[in-house]
Amino acid sequence: MTRLTLPDPLNKPQTQRLLTVLGAPAVDVRFVGGSVRNAVLDRPIADVDIGTPDIPTRVLERLEAAGVKAVPTGIDHGTITAIVDGTPFEITTLRRDTACDGRHAAVEFTTDWQEDARRRDFTMNAMSLRSDGTLFDDFNGVDDAKAGRVRFVGDAGDRIQEDYLRILRLFRFFAQYGRAPIDSATLDACRTHAAGMARLSAERVQQELSKLLAAADPLPAVNAMFAADVMRHVLPAARDSQTLASLLKIEPSTPAFPPHWIRRLAALVSVADHLKLSNADRERLKRIGDQTPITTAKELHRALYRWGAPIVVDRLLLSNTTAFLKEAAAWTDKTLPVGGADVLALGIAPGPRVGELLASVETWWIDADFKPARDEVLEHLKALAQKK
Repeated sequence: MTRLTLPDPLNKPQTQRLLTVLGAPAVDVRFVGGSVRNAVLDRPIADVDIGTPDIPTRVLERLEAAGVKAVPTGIDHGTITAIVDGTPFEITTLRRDTACDGRHAAVEFTTDWQEDARRRDFTMNAMSLRSDGTLFDDFNGVDDAKAGRVRFVGDAGDRIQEDYLRILRLFRFFAQYGRAPIDSATLDACRTHAAGMARLSAERVQQELSKLLAAADPLPAVNAMFAADVMRHVLPAARDSQTLASLLKIEPSTPAFPPHWIRRLAALVSVADHLKLSNADRERLKRIGDQTPITTAKELHRALYRWGAPIVVDRLLLSNTTAFLKEAAAWTDKTLPVGGADVLALGIAPGPRVGELLASVETWWIDADFKPARDEVLEHLKALAQKK
């Protein structure tokens, strides 16, 4: 048992007030999960999760008595979200699993902190911390976290079969926190049970994959997924990581367009229909995979006008084309200086011909490298209208 100085936001007044509302120090309330892991690693803390031996109804009673807004976000599994000064805190009653189906667990509440720690996925996530700085570490989580060693609590195969999402979480945490290689027994367990990931929802796979690919350097984790024969269950069309490796080397050359997980996904596979992507992400992935060449300045300008700088930079980075990167990054969007009203003003009746004339004048304007000003574009539009 060691002592830790509480970092922000664990030592903020609203946080400490909530612990008091939950009965601390008489009730053994502790910080758990990612906030403790990141406190140990001196990393920023985003969300604060709290564990308590009190059952959910008692937690609700305490919060309501203190006038703290409470939302029963997962009360069947013991989780309540408290809102203090606009900040959400997830409070969960200590639990032990009684049955698992490979994705969800039936739980019973407990007052035993070790039982609760035993059901967590990785040793670095199984620590808990009191408000006085007392750190509890039953599974060597401190040493593992500081060594960058992502290790299951207990037997890897057993933990994976309880929840197959843990395979993806293993590689995601390795991408975010790992430095020491994943041990061979754990990789073997992932290989053995990888088919179980078919039970996972597309949304959960997308969430884990997006976080993995957004890591500073996802390549070691991606390579480990290939080595453990996991990648084909996640991205069946992915064949190797060579394009991703090249992309990661060149990405720092475009600081105005920071790394994006969709760009990195495109480096692995251009089509991912089985993932639950947003419409914007799906459209971005589709455009990145477009095969229209960009080998000349004119092709570059046309692409920038049609797709915008972010997509073009993605394509240039993925094709390892550095010649146009600086110009693409400095691009400012262009707008055709005429519109439908200008066509109608020439006496053209509403209908398909309006669009045809606009498309023709736009093509001419693009080919002229966007240099003609409005007056010149109007003259060209008038000439086109007279010809047809």
